[in-house]
Amino acid sequence: MTKTITLPSGKVATIHKGVGFDLLQAQTKAKTPEEIPYALIAELAEIDGNKLVYEDILQMDLEDVIALQGEISGKFEKKTPTTINVEKEQETQPTVPCQTPNQSSTYVKSQDGNIQK
Repeated sequence: MTKTITLPSGKVATIHKGVGFDLLQAQTKAKTPEEIPYALIAELAEIDGNKLVYEDILQMDLEDVIALQGEISGKFEKKTPTTINVEKEQETQPTVPCQTPNQSSTYVKSQDGNIQK
């Protein structure tokens, strides 16, 4: 699956759907973790039909780079993992009847050991 966009400079970018290998290649080519997004752009995008290398991204107009970053990072933000909430059954605490001089009350010992009315 590919997506074609027109960059602010008027150039046409084609962005390919990435796979894990693309991310691995970007991580290998980047010198620091901060450079990984730029290397990933080079792995996934073509500009006007031409493949890019990491250094090409560093020389591009800032507006174009930001547009490409938004397109590539947007792919990851749209799909979030589904979480399944599993409720843990709470242990029931025994109630202890207690008589005070003025009233009759029931107290419960909480899990942290405190006594609550």
